[in-house]
Amino acid sequence: MTLVGAWTLVEWTATLDGQPRGYPFGPAAQGHLLYSADGHMSAILMRPDRLPFAFPNFAAGSDAEKLQAASGYVSYAGTYEVQGDRVVHHVHYSLLPNWIGTDLVRQTSWADDGAGGRDLVLTTLPQPTRSGQVVVNRLRWRRLPAFHGE
Repeated sequence: MTLVGAWTLVEWTATLDGQPRGYPFGPAAQGHLLYSADGHMSAILMRPDRLPFAFPNFAAGSDAEKLQAASGYVSYAGTYEVQGDRVVHHVHYSLLPNWIGTDLVRQTSWADDGAGGRDLVLTTLPQPTRSGQVVVNRLRWRRLPAFHGE
């Protein structure tokens, strides 16, 4: 199966030292993942329960509002390449500045979606946390139907 297309997040779970740790952005986390045929990609993940700002302008938000919004949001974009059963995201833009210029490697697999289709499963490589524990994130994505807008 090809990665090319638009995908919506079905589930994001994590393990810590091999033990289930639940849902990083809650069980109803939302996300959108795009892979273009010419090698570009973008990913957006968010908590659906983030609170609105008092004034609808990011620059006018308080420090607390900005912290709450950013701590429930991940986004990055760049290019990608498939290497066997892995996809490598070459990050050009990111909410987290540390990711810019890095490669994020994801193990790819496929799972039955229960309706005759296949969900894309992207699993991060084991990553050490600040405390020395090891975290692995598993994100399950479902392909969106083609958009036929006007």
